[in-house]
Amino acid sequence: MNNKLLYSIRFSILVSMACLTNVAHAIGYSEGDFSMDINGIVGGFYTQTDCDVAPDSSQWSTFSACEYAVDNKDTASVQNGFLPGWINFVASYKTENDLDLKGHFGFAPGTSNPSKFGGRIAGSENVGDIRNISLSISGDFGKLVVGRDAALFQYHATFSDITIPGVGTHAEAAGALNTTFGAVATGYTYMSFQPQITYSTPVINGFKASIGVFQPVDIQPDPISIGGPIYNVLDTPMLQGSMSYDIEGGSKLWTSFVTQKAQLSGNTGREITATGYELGAKWVWDGFTANLSGFKGDGLGDGVMFVGATDKLGNAVETQGFLANVGYKFGDNQLSVQYGVTENTDIDGAKNQSHSIVYVRDISKGLQFTLEYTSHTTSQTGFSDSEANTISSGVLWYF
Repeated sequence: MNNKLLYSIRFSILVSMACLTNVAHAIGYSEGDFSMDINGIVGGFYTQTDCDVAPDSSQWSTFSACEYAVDNKDTASVQNGFLPGWINFVASYKTENDLDLKGHFGFAPGTSNPSKFGGRIAGSENVGDIRNISLSISGDFGKLVVGRDAALFQYHATFSDITIPGVGTHAEAAGALNTTFGAVATGYTYMSFQPQITYSTPVINGFKASIGVFQPVDIQPDPISIGGPIYNVLDTPMLQGSMSYDIEGGSKLWTSFVTQKAQLSGNTGREITATGYELGAKWVWDGFTANLSGFKGDGLGDGVMFVGATDKLGNAVETQGFLANVGYKFGDNQLSVQYGVTENTDIDGAKNQSHSIVYVRDISKGLQFTLEYTSHTTSQTGFSDSEANTISSGVLWYF
């Protein structure tokens, strides 16, 4: 994998811990109307992946199963799961005219030794990203966010993934990146952390709407598999929006969209408009939680937004998929099952799908043990399946 895409995925395949700032404050300091809170997450997993890849196996996706395992052999790793390590610094201030200001700085270090695929180095290098640098201004008018933060499109789908406290898929890059992939590209497109200016309305009878302008990004094919032209003339912003409805008891309905234009360089006059749409629902009842979300995109890509979005001729490809899971919490235990699939409708029989079973045990306040099994399959008509089966276990401490 080339360094550009590797760096892009390192920046993209991280799940937000921004929500942690609202529920946990490990260290807090206040003076007058000013406060500073520090919180985070730390831990790791042992993972063992069994690869089954024939010479003619399908690997059409950037996230194809076991694509980068050395000689397509089994892979062992000690690493972060879908969550990186995280440390959040959140400064808050109440102004004289009743505005709530919040500055969020989030750093996401990892445990893996950075390397090219297939070559790990026992060194002291650091793997990590700065995920959150944002200012939020809240009041009776709603909320304005300026800076780098979690995006709107597929935000709720990302957070509905049951492998958040675990591992999910990762076989193509086991131990080589800052995090694993969860169910990214097997049911949803990862929301990503993106530079933005976003406005959200106040919550009115359970309803909230958000709209934002985002820094535009390249719209491109999968440079690993096919190559091709990259739309990188970006003279208009990306637009994202979402709307949600909270139902008493924790249930929720939501929808979101993304759209962006870009042009080919060289004064070709050729441009593309990429779009994506999402619908989802969460149902909570007496210890049971169920999530169902679906998306459809044109020039969207299959996992990281706008990567793998075009064919080798520069034409937009269509993708669609859904993620479904159900979980039951009993005492300090939760058992969940999940199925997700993403299809490239321009390639006959192209499917990227995963099945996960996740057991989570609350050992003590903020400390969780996770045991997980995930099966990941990439299919295409006329090719053998590419398969990866991963067993993982580990602990996370949210503080």
